[in-house]
Amino acid sequence: MTSAYDTASDRTLWQQARHWAAVRGSEPVIVEHAGGITWQRYVDETENLRSRLAAIGVQDQRTAVLALPNASLTLGLWLAIIANGAIVQAIDVESGPVVFERAIRATNPVVVFACPENAKAASEGMSRAESSARLVVVEHAELDGRYDRLGLTATASVPADATADLVAGMLPTSGTSGMPKLVQLTQRNYVMAGERLARNGGFLAEDRHYLCTPFFHTNGQLYLAVPPFITGGSIALVPRFSASEYFATAAKLGVTVSSMVAPPMRLALHKAVERGGPVNAGDLRLIQYGMTLSSADWQEWDRLVPQIHMRQIYGQTESVTGVLGGSPWETDDRHTIGRPFIGVPGVRLVGDDGSDVPDGEPGELWVRGEPGSTLMLGYHDAPEATAQTLVDGQWLRTGDIMVREPGGRIAFRGRRMHIIRRGGENLSTYALEVDLQACPLVSDVAVTAKEDDRLDALVVAHVIPDAGFTEQGFLDWCRENLGKRGVPDEVRVHSSFPRTGSGRVIARELG
Repeated sequence: MTSAYDTASDRTLWQQARHWAAVRGSEPVIVEHAGGITWQRYVDETENLRSRLAAIGVQDQRTAVLALPNASLTLGLWLAIIANGAIVQAIDVESGPVVFERAIRATNPVVVFACPENAKAASEGMSRAESSARLVVVEHAELDGRYDRLGLTATASVPADATADLVAGMLPTSGTSGMPKLVQLTQRNYVMAGERLARNGGFLAEDRHYLCTPFFHTNGQLYLAVPPFITGGSIALVPRFSASEYFATAAKLGVTVSSMVAPPMRLALHKAVERGGPVNAGDLRLIQYGMTLSSADWQEWDRLVPQIHMRQIYGQTESVTGVLGGSPWETDDRHTIGRPFIGVPGVRLVGDDGSDVPDGEPGELWVRGEPGSTLMLGYHDAPEATAQTLVDGQWLRTGDIMVREPGGRIAFRGRRMHIIRRGGENLSTYALEVDLQACPLVSDVAVTAKEDDRLDALVVAHVIPDAGFTEQGFLDWCRENLGKRGVPDEVRVHSSFPRTGSGRVIARELG
């Protein structure tokens, strides 16, 4: 499966790892607080794991579930599984029995890798699903060759290396407004993702990418773990994101590149503001981010870390990687995302009638590509949903509303399903959330809609209050600073928000 836009060229991540072991064998590829692992050692340990995994049937497009924190062994298992031609289904390390059961029923895995914190949930989920999969509890997450501790004592002949067209991973959609679907990504998808990000981002072998995002998330695997396989760079690992330690850990581990969505960025910013004093971000030179902050937050950000180049980027799990973004030489305007990336065959902004909208008018973003190469292969066991999303097998309907502004830069307006029609006026929950987050009386805001017979829908502001909050004070601030259209119809107070692993608010659970 090749095309004019296929930068993967039939390569796989395993081939790339062996290439860098030959070229940069003594250079680090994984860096943790406990130390580093070189490219050569990574390949040797992965080869060892491949043999042990083959002995328990991890090959031939069978699935292995990973429910592990970010660690060197996690990256070793991930690469060994896909090198054997099997499929990785990574799930949230904090998953409960219901999530394990759903994952196991969906893919019938041959093995489930869990950790002590979730082993009971994994076992219960497997029992509910009546699964015969092997449960492996990982107590020591180091890539150190001592795999007898996992019970993986038997070895078998390593299967033939996986080819580019085989499915390598299944990643869940965000699930912020509906139940997640499993996106099938091929070996070719992974290499293409790394190539596109490296070329458009200007990444080099000297860059160290900050894997503080959960590994089951697209951002963790495709935006952070994969690019070093293309450039020969390295990955800085922490088990999980910490807002209070984000900058300090980046400095300690020598991070140069990070990729974040706005909610955890905002948390890290607020922790830094609370501590006061200067922020030491070390060599961190670039943060690629999705979504945006309020103007007040951006002022604080620029005051604390003006040296970090910020670059907005847009992509979906279904688009495999970024499709819109700024360039390395451009100044981020904090408003528009940017232009289509090099390597994206085409984009359209489509109106309700199916025709392209003129500049300045909102339309749904469609991205052209080839399934299994520059777009996802499809949704697992969901042919109807796949057909609705991949129009004519070549256009991905993103469901996101965008506007092309003068000069060709594209701005995000909101999810199609997150446009609230109130009294004949269309309001974007995304844009309204950003505006409301600027209020000093709240620490966070999420916006949902409530059906109404008179106005079609009402705007509900879900808030986590800050010092001095009163509902009337909040509404007065909205009226004074945002005008009538920015005043929510209802305010609901929460102590915290339900979130996905990447930090996005799960709107359907707000009530």
